[in-house]
Amino acid sequence: MRVRWMSSVVAVLMVVGTMICGSWSEGADEAAPKSVRIAVVNSLIKELPWNTGLVQALERVSEEKPFGLTVKWDFVENVSNADAQRVMNELAKTGKYDIIWGHDPYPEAVKVLSKKYPDILWVIAGAGNEVIGPNVYWVDEFLHEAGYLCGMIAGMMTKTDVVSVVASYPYPPINLPVNGFFDGAKAVNPKVKGKVTYIEAWLDPMKAKESALAQIAAGSDFVYAERFGPFEACKEKGVGAFGHMVDQWDITPEVVVSSTMYMWDPVIKYVIKDWLNFKKTGKPLNAPQERIIFTMKNGGVDIAPYHLWDKKIPQKVKDAVAQAKKDIISGKLVVPQRPEKAVSD
Repeated sequence: MRVRWMSSVVAVLMVVGTMICGSWSEGADEAAPKSVRIAVVNSLIKELPWNTGLVQALERVSEEKPFGLTVKWDFVENVSNADAQRVMNELAKTGKYDIIWGHDPYPEAVKVLSKKYPDILWVIAGAGNEVIGPNVYWVDEFLHEAGYLCGMIAGMMTKTDVVSVVASYPYPPINLPVNGFFDGAKAVNPKVKGKVTYIEAWLDPMKAKESALAQIAAGSDFVYAERFGPFEACKEKGVGAFGHMVDQWDITPEVVVSSTMYMWDPVIKYVIKDWLNFKKTGKPLNAPQERIIFTMKNGGVDIAPYHLWDKKIPQKVKDAVAQAKKDIISGKLVVPQRPEKAVSD
């Protein structure tokens, strides 16, 4: 998720009701499409959480068959920005794909190709992108609310009043859940001190582990692992950890309390619905000319189940988190978006 922050104010598009679920009548139009095919392109491997979350959502949506459609998808990994236009053009010219999804900042390539292939619905995901045109959907999900809920658990359960985060880079989309985690911890426990280490790498498990060990030595008994590596340190030292972007419980079951989670399902169904309307009516695609942001209210993010920690977490903690989640969804609780670099106390 390499990004550059857009300074302009972004609008949150509330995707509810028929925007996601639709009301197509199965069998009502024999000429209507029966399937949709999606190509996903990313610069890294699909096993990294940013990609894994989308893959898991595609699998769930495929099983659901939204609007009666068979959803087929392919994932192309390790595509650099320099090579993106060539790769996406090869995908487009096959005529196999209805939606081409750039799960990375590929604005320059998509600017060219979206005009060349106007009947393809293009998706660009995450920060670092920009508004391009009517057949390009710029989508994103913000994790600050999920980070806040995980922080509440840490803040209520810490015995040392020190919690910490190991993160990659101090970029705004990363800072959002990091600051959210600290905000949640301090909201329930004003005595909490937060420690953060940016390892300045997307994938360096050893450095991330060493950073977590240093934080634990400094008193942290709950670590939010924004990168791979800290779980091993937490297991060695017997402290709790939180995963990032996807449910990472299966990596180290005895350590992971919960995880922040991207839930791309409503995003996928949103763009599929617009593509289906385009195919059924012939009306040109008309993507919102702004970033389409999904949050907890419209199902774009969540926290993972507690798994082995379910019996370890006091009921009052679980109740507080459940109530906070309800309040976030209803709008009663507004978690601030803080994109600035997190600072240790």
